[in-house]
Amino acid sequence: MKIDTPSKELLFSTIRISNNGRGSVGTGFLAHVPVERGRSVPLVVTNKHVLEASDQITLGFLAKDPETRGPRYGERRDVPIDGSAWFGHPDPHVDVAVVPIGGIVNAIDDLFYKSIPVSLMDFTEEEIFIDAVEEITFIGYPSGHQDPLHLTPIIRRGITATPILMPFGGKPMFLVDGSVFGGSSGSPIFLLNEGMYRSGPTAVSAGNRMVLVGMIAASIQQVTNEPVLASHVPHIALARELNLGIAFNHRAILDTIDTLLAQAGEVRSKQSKPERPS
Repeated sequence: MKIDTPSKELLFSTIRISNNGRGSVGTGFLAHVPVERGRSVPLVVTNKHVLEASDQITLGFLAKDPETRGPRYGERRDVPIDGSAWFGHPDPHVDVAVVPIGGIVNAIDDLFYKSIPVSLMDFTEEEIFIDAVEEITFIGYPSGHQDPLHLTPIIRRGITATPILMPFGGKPMFLVDGSVFGGSSGSPIFLLNEGMYRSGPTAVSAGNRMVLVGMIAASIQQVTNEPVLASHVPHIALARELNLGIAFNHRAILDTIDTLLAQAGEVRSKQSKPERPS
């Protein structure tokens, strides 16, 4: 497959994260942050709960073909890291974490990925029109699933269930109407329009729009007690998926990144917004 469109490039923006201590799988996405003197800091962005309670975390990248410099489908490069090598949002209730990976990408040459410019999530309501209901695209590994032959992630679509720009319950969150399962945690959420998109209350623009608006964190379930025909067990608790997911917004991700940079004595530089990952 020739990687020549924004949606094709996004297919390579995520990695499969294995929490070796808990035996669980989650999603992370690659981002790069410009700092002073023309430098860039590469990061993996995910949820705190994807990384917690483990001495070792494994980051699963696609391998890079040394000749074509493209992806070597079906071949993964697992990179183990220390279970404490991550930084979380300072608010314990904001489930966002970042993993600096500069040492990894500098030391290992055969990792194939597309890194998302942090500028894709650095916007204001005045700069980009976002409606109360938007179609969203999110990418990850629901229940640990991926293409078993090519080892690429699963791309899904849904809509916003609450407005992205209105903090749900006063927190930097919004809800999504889409099938969200374990393993999807850490999936980046995009407004991805190719060809035409809404650019104002009554305006439509031709072209492409790619905006990173948040990250999947959890699904919402309804737990009920149902009667069952079993001796000595009159009821059993059942969890029903409500097709709703909790997402932390772009501002929560940026705040986490900026706090990490501040602790390292760095400052995020402002750049013009590119159209696609690099």
